[in-house]
Amino acid sequence: MSKDKIHPKCIEGYRSLFDTLYPPLCLFANKYLNDIDTSKDIVQEVFIKIWERKIEYPNFFAIKSLLYKSVRNRCLDYLKSKYHRSMVQSPDIDFDHMLSDEFFYTQLTLIDTYDQLETAIKHLPKKSEAVIRLTLNAYTNKEIAEELSISKNTVKSQKRIAYNKLRQSLGSLLNSF
Repeated sequence: MSKDKIHPKCIEGYRSLFDTLYPPLCLFANKYLNDIDTSKDIVQEVFIKIWERKIEYPNFFAIKSLLYKSVRNRCLDYLKSKYHRSMVQSPDIDFDHMLSDEFFYTQLTLIDTYDQLETAIKHLPKKSEAVIRLTLNAYTNKEIAEELSISKNTVKSQKRIAYNKLRQSLGSLLNSF
């Protein structure tokens, strides 16, 4: 096999890494940029650079750390760029705060928590998932019942089921706080 050919398992691993980390990395970048389209572009650029450099990583947590730090650095570079300053009429950005470890780890914790919650919600039964998603969007029980064409009692039952399942699947996360 020539050096230029990439083993299919390597491609599968990279694809899995991308599928797993792309959404939370975009949300993370958006915490810096407040522009989801630019955030998506930056995350894609970071993945492309890692792919092109054929960066080896010992485990998932090592590459995850590298990706988050790379995305943060790329976001800060973007914010500092003359292009961004000339195109966006916004107040000065507090780079000292954004450069701080506290900001980085706070955003990382928020995104990881959101990602774990989203994964847990996706594993709920379909009706419970729909009810919880509407609840998270500040719908009342009455509005949820109307939206899903179910009774208010069914909404309450589905919430109870969802909360119990979420407590079980997120138990270790909740206990760490």
